[in-house]
Amino acid sequence: MFTCSSHESLLSPGAPAEAETEGFSPRAGVALHYQIKEDMFLHLRSGRWEPGYELPTEEALCRHYGVSRGTLRRAIADLVAEGYIERKRGRGSFVSLPKLESGVVGSYSRFRVLGPPLDAGGTILACERMRSDKDVATMLDLRTGTAIWRLERVRFTQQRPVALQTSFIPAEVCPRLDAQDLSTRHLVDVLRDEYGVNLVRAVEYVDPTVADDYAAKALGVKLRTPLFRIERITYAMNDHVVEYRRALLRGDAYRYRLDLR
Repeated sequence: MFTCSSHESLLSPGAPAEAETEGFSPRAGVALHYQIKEDMFLHLRSGRWEPGYELPTEEALCRHYGVSRGTLRRAIADLVAEGYIERKRGRGSFVSLPKLESGVVGSYSRFRVLGPPLDAGGTILACERMRSDKDVATMLDLRTGTAIWRLERVRFTQQRPVALQTSFIPAEVCPRLDAQDLSTRHLVDVLRDEYGVNLVRAVEYVDPTVADDYAAKALGVKLRTPLFRIERITYAMNDHVVEYRRALLRGDAYRYRLDLR
């Protein structure tokens, strides 16, 4: 266990104390424990916190995030419940070993969601231009500090809220994204029609999870309702990453199907 004097030395094991500082900037109107949970989740996904890594002390994390122990513990408890963090009695909290990825054996495979299609657009919770931190930059294959868009939306099917999506997109791909009518159009259509960006492939990961209080409120479901957690990295021509997306999809509205041929 350790304490630290900068964000970078806190979040990156072995980083020098003089490393560049990345401050945590909470968003207004969103529960702090949810924002901390999502921030920590990105550290896991980007590889900054590797399997087996021991988390900093609660004192150090509380100081970094500027929150009480109760708020921090709620964030960590959600990650424990979802299998990303494990607590070892008398030793501390550690990053869990990665889940096994199962490949599909066969000459042809198709993995697709079953259910009615998502309506175009949705309710825009945020569309903000920002500088990418180390974690998001890693997922988008960018330099830290590159300008990106963060787009958060509630998506609907037949006017029923079914998905909570957060997309991170390089700003150079779609200048003035905030001027587009994202409440009535699919993002893929905006990228193609307004910016000439054609998406050619994506890598998607699907995990089971449950709704925390933020997702439950956004989707109009009860706390701990079963959901799919979906992560997608989408590529354009020449394998350029154009979007990193995290989404929560209602398990009572959709299921996934795997065809083997």
